[in-house]
Amino acid sequence: MFTPLEKATVDTVFNAMTTAFADRAAVIFEDRTITYRELRATAYSIAIRLRELGVRKEDKVGILMPNCFEYLCLYMAAFLVGAWVVPINSRIKRNELRNILLNSDLRTLFVQESMDNQNFAEMVHEMRGELPLLRDLIVRRDNPKADMQAMDRFFEVMDNPEPKIRDFAPAGLSEDDVALLAYTSGTTSSPKGVMITHRGLVQTSHLTGQLWKFEPRDDAAVLSIAPLYAAQGFLAVLLDLCSGVPMYWLSSFSPNEIIRAISKGRAKVFHTQPTMWNLLLSSPLAKFASFKGIEKTIVSGSLCSRSLAERIEQTTGSILLNGYGLIEATGVVTVTRPDDPPEVRFSTVGRPIPGVEVRIVDENRRPVKPGETGELAVRGYLMKGYYKDEARTRAVIDEQGWLYSGDLACQYEGGENIQIVGRVKDMIIRGGFNVYPVDLEEQLLLLGGVQDAAVVGRADEILSEAIVAFVVPKPGFRFTKGDIMRHLRENLANNKLPDDIFFLKQLPTILSGKILKNVLRQWANTEVPHDELQPL
Repeated sequence: MFTPLEKATVDTVFNAMTTAFADRAAVIFEDRTITYRELRATAYSIAIRLRELGVRKEDKVGILMPNCFEYLCLYMAAFLVGAWVVPINSRIKRNELRNILLNSDLRTLFVQESMDNQNFAEMVHEMRGELPLLRDLIVRRDNPKADMQAMDRFFEVMDNPEPKIRDFAPAGLSEDDVALLAYTSGTTSSPKGVMITHRGLVQTSHLTGQLWKFEPRDDAAVLSIAPLYAAQGFLAVLLDLCSGVPMYWLSSFSPNEIIRAISKGRAKVFHTQPTMWNLLLSSPLAKFASFKGIEKTIVSGSLCSRSLAERIEQTTGSILLNGYGLIEATGVVTVTRPDDPPEVRFSTVGRPIPGVEVRIVDENRRPVKPGETGELAVRGYLMKGYYKDEARTRAVIDEQGWLYSGDLACQYEGGENIQIVGRVKDMIIRGGFNVYPVDLEEQLLLLGGVQDAAVVGRADEILSEAIVAFVVPKPGFRFTKGDIMRHLRENLANNKLPDDIFFLKQLPTILSGKILKNVLRQWANTEVPHDELQPL
């Protein structure tokens, strides 16, 4: 297993692993297997061409593409030349894309021509006049326009690349240099670009792999279903790279394709997020799925209820591991361990990884008493700050180096393990009582026939906030509001009962699986679109 150097950077890890394990499987992308030698050759071929374009240390290289082998190679190539990678959500809308391009100071952008019925190449072409720093627009299309370059040549592996690789001058990176500029949101005119360092990426990935007992085995591929533009997706890949295990991922995120991939038995570890499981377990193919090869199932990216955690472990027959993180803290803060008792693995997100501290504070940022709920603060492998936004950086990181996460948490039964109970902004104050949506969501998911559920607050003149529940029934099930209320009255205090209930075809999510509660709040306060409602 790779042992981090004192000043390790992602490129040094990449060079060490691709040299040590040259002829072993590095990547399994759908039905294609790529060795570390092939990964190294492709990444360096791209890096040499980037240098020919003039890309240098600290230049920004954007990627707007679906999951593919070339995406991973672009990441590594950019690190080899010392550039910052700017991964962009492949479901982004025009105005969001414009805001990120304006804020990020991109030097080079790789774009898939169209995805999800959006022509991104044309969008960027039309914006070129607003982007004086964008010198190279590299597009995957048959006939690129005059201001574009064809992408395919960048991915061609050079003949006999090893001599060129040996002559390739290192970028001279330090562990505190920025590796990723990851955007948390592009929905406003001032999106937040999180500057993540090489040190944070290497250390969190290596330490997490150690705690989860990842070992360099040819037969221990880790299947991740997250998109590579998301922190969860790239960190899963880097965790695999630091551990020397094959990275396994797909281009499609449909439940049926995931079930087919799992049933092939190549993956020993399954890296998932909770929302995906609600879809997987409701798929008609679920009863035919084979999880025999899976040894560990990881859930991260959003809150996993205890009932769902138990069901996942029972379904897969594997050890369920839970994790919590946020992009401002390099994606990993706490994890459960394989030898933790089931109670801890099902009910908590574990305890901090080495080098990370946590504490729970009140609205004045003072520590709460043991067992009380408050905001989780984190200190350790933090971002370098929000790009070009010192004011918002200072608002979330204090002078002592504590990052205030915006997540509500409490200690689990007086120990060091942490329970996440929701977002500070998601907490509902109804008639003077604090209501945590997770309490209702957990009970709703315990009701047979409920596939997914989410709860938000709605402005109310009398109560301050009313409680609104959104429920997705499983295929073939129909509920009335009375059915839901009868179940909840038997299990919850009256002040936690929803004031309104809507039945949806599905919850709005981003590709990485997080539920868009801002969309649900908008619907709760205005009107739910008719085509989103489940016919009764």
